[in-house]
Amino acid sequence: MRSIQIEFAPDSVTKRLHYASLPVLLLAAFTLILLCGLALRGKQLMQASMHATEKVQALTADIEKVEKRQIRVPTAKLPQEQVIAINQAVAKLNLPWTDVFDALEKASSDRVALLQVTPNSQKASLKAIAETKNGDDMIAYIEVLKQQKLFTAVVLEKHEINERDQNKPYRFQFEVQWRDGVRQ
Repeated sequence: MRSIQIEFAPDSVTKRLHYASLPVLLLAAFTLILLCGLALRGKQLMQASMHATEKVQALTADIEKVEKRQIRVPTAKLPQEQVIAINQAVAKLNLPWTDVFDALEKASSDRVALLQVTPNSQKASLKAIAETKNGDDMIAYIEVLKQQKLFTAVVLEKHEINERDQNKPYRFQFEVQWRDGVRQ
């Protein structure tokens, strides 16, 4: 006959551990260690999150302080001469350079060499010096400039023949005025 085991002790953790096999005990120990590690890591992440939140709040407070601070721009009174000089420089910068150079380029040819251009922003004009091989090319260039829509007046101011050069080119100076209000 077979023996029957009769157990009168109540069911408890101790009793279960006593009858548990080695693999089950190892699995339980591994699970317990894993849970402890996860709890520790969770605590570290919570602390890091709280630290980051504190940093964000501090930076937000700093930004609000900077935004509330009024920026005071110092006002300086400039001497009248300096104001005039600044206004003249601005007027020179606001010349319709693109339009003027486009008109000069439309009038140019390979027979005329433009040597110098001097603008006068107050008169809306410019003086230029050019050179060509003969008088006919000089007159033709001035006539083409007169046909440009941008220019209101084109005046040949002076001309001379350069005797020192072996080609004896014509050097001439002219002034053009453009329409006021024309801008780039």
